Amino acid sequence: MKKEEKTEITKCKILAAAIQEFGANGYAAGSVNNICKTGINKGLIYHNYKDKDELYLVCVQKSCEDLIGFVINHQAETGFVNYMNARRNFFQENEAEANLFLEARTNPPRHLTERIREIYQKFDALNLEIFEKELSNYELRPEITREDALHYFNEIQRIYNLSFASELQSKLSPHEQLTLHETNIQKLFDFMLYGIAKRGEEI
Repeated sequence: MKKEEKTEITKCKILAAAIQEFGANGYAAGSVNNICKTGINKGLIYHNYKDKDELYLVCVQKSCEDLIGFVINHQAETGFVNYMNARRNFFQENEAEANLFLEARTNPPRHLTERIREIYQKFDALNLEIFEKELSNYELRPEITREDALHYFNEIQRIYNLSFASELQSKLSPHEQLTLHETNIQKLFDFMLYGIAKRGEEI
């Protein structure tokens, strides 16, 4: 086996163990020492990754790419409901990556926030693309442009993710948090398209 192949296998093993560690414990409580307990030499970890920050960011990027790949492979980008179902299926099948995704999106390590935002640019673009396709099925009110709607969609997601990491939600299990997050995202999308009041009825 060539040296490059061995290096790649080693990096994959480290990454798999790191995703499990950060997925179970988050950035703050996750540690390189715990990763080493899986049988990986600490020297190999630091030979391939500069520090804990770099390893965490690579894990975030891997989970993001895996999610995007899953969605595309299941052709879920053809509709918002199918897309949300594909997201739920991915998270159900990949618990550690699901937890990592939730932390990175709603409560990232403060000093890594900008770099995580850069990692998720492709994911954000996919979200926007799916919303835009769904939006094309509807006639907008005369005073609202497509650009207005897309901007509002982005702002709603950003504000929601910022508000999600609250004291109330921190009391929930990771699975409960993710279920709540995904359910509310779909509700927000529904509210944006259809509003919250029944037309033609007065109180």
